[in-house]
Amino acid sequence: MQITGRIISPAERMPLVASDDPVLRRRADVVTKFDDDLGELLDRMQNTMHHEGGVGLAAPQVGCGYRVVVTNYGGELIELVNPEIVMAEGSQLGYEGCLSVPGYMGEVERPEKVRLRYEDRDGRRCWLDAEDWGARVLSHELDHLDGDLFIDCSERVVRLRPELGLRLVFMGTPEFAEEILDSLLDDGFKVVGVVTAPDRRRNRGQNVLPPAVKKLAVGSGIPVLQPESSDDDSELAQTLSWLEPDLIVTAAYGRILPRRILDVPRLGSINVHASLLPEYRGAAPIQRQIMDGATISGVTIYWMDEGMDTGPILHRREIDLPGDITGGKLHDELAELGASTLAEALAMIARGESAGCPQDDSLATFAPKIGPGEARIQWDRDAQRLQRQVRAFNPHPGAETYWRGKRLKILEASVEEGSAEPGR
Repeated sequence: MQITGRIISPAERMPLVASDDPVLRRRADVVTKFDDDLGELLDRMQNTMHHEGGVGLAAPQVGCGYRVVVTNYGGELIELVNPEIVMAEGSQLGYEGCLSVPGYMGEVERPEKVRLRYEDRDGRRCWLDAEDWGARVLSHELDHLDGDLFIDCSERVVRLRPELGLRLVFMGTPEFAEEILDSLLDDGFKVVGVVTAPDRRRNRGQNVLPPAVKKLAVGSGIPVLQPESSDDDSELAQTLSWLEPDLIVTAAYGRILPRRILDVPRLGSINVHASLLPEYRGAAPIQRQIMDGATISGVTIYWMDEGMDTGPILHRREIDLPGDITGGKLHDELAELGASTLAEALAMIARGESAGCPQDDSLATFAPKIGPGEARIQWDRDAQRLQRQVRAFNPHPGAETYWRGKRLKILEASVEEGSAEPGR
């Protein structure tokens, strides 16, 4: 299994303490010994900050009463031992949060510029100038060393939407999944890891390219796991458990998850499916709906089990299908609808409204993967059926026919009145 980015095991990090822990209200002690114990504390604090997705962490936040801070400042990891602000200029008012006070943000006045004097892990004296957001982060963390929390000096404290606190692992591969992941990130959801298919040879040049989801995740600094096959399931389950997800969210991932994966997240696993289940279970619901002449489509969010799209339905929304819609257009509409429907479902879960409705298997229909040759036009078939085939396969894989030994792609078609037999 290929892993891009770093995933921290529990042994490498420290548990955070909550805002009611007394250690957060005491003035931290000055560090006097610059030894291996200090180095281990700094390493584990860095790992904890990385795991929690923070930009700064003070030692009291992990239950250690020493004047030690780690921060990710300007993309560079900085360790501050016995830091103190020796100069502060200007003023800025803005919102900030805290790993020890999850679910809240507060409007706090901070200096616009600060200069810090501190020591590194070897006891060497150092200086650091910071401004704007960096000055805010450093001021926030040094407050921790004096027993102060941002809520003590906030002009206004607001509660975040509870679903934004959920730790999500996202599993998906193609553009449909990429659009949903992109929406999750834009909305501020906490995606702590991504699982996708391996890099494959694609396009006419047969270049090895990453899936669309991987490119987005790597660009967003999210760890990516790419299992080669079910042989990696044990390793995948172990690695996912280190991410401590509340939920697994899948969208067009491409395989059925075994029980050992489904059992990893605290709350369970949900899927975004591009049909109104139990209709069109399977890999190609978008094309199959158009080919069948469906007039209504939609998106279903359901709790996953070990079957193929068979789990209890949590939430769904529907849309009308116009008679001229193409596979590409429906793909885009359902991806957008899937993102908003997923956000609504996550809010329902966070509120405790997570009971699903069992599917009626007697109403199930199936949408198997598009097989070889299905895109080829059989001219003796009904004209309406051929027109739906052309629309369903536009733009991919493209309905096709052969003329004088050459393959032709048919992108558009219309049905005309006539009395000839099919195929004439």
